[in-house]
Amino acid sequence: MSNRVLEFIKRRFPQDSNWLNGNCYYFALILSDRFDGEILYDVIDGHFVTLIDGIKYDWEGIVPQNGIHKYIKWNDFDKYDKYQKKSVISGCIK
Repeated sequence: MSNRVLEFIKRRFPQDSNWLNGNCYYFALILSDRFDGEILYDVIDGHFVTLIDGIKYDWEGIVPQNGIHKYIKWNDFDKYDKYQKKSVISGCIK
């Protein structure tokens, strides 16, 4: 599956349209829809990624595991922090 996802990213999105800075939610949404993935939000980095078959992806491809991260399922984010979710929506999605 990993090769299919990476090939899709490379073929469909060869140029950066702020997919890592400002449009990461929309890129995660595209990958989630195409590969039946799950959107996660990293509350440490303030970045959306897509989980597909246990692997996290963004526009650069496979998201490295190094560093400190705290991923929360976007669909469950209300349970984590409904006020932060409102802030993320107004700052990143709208």
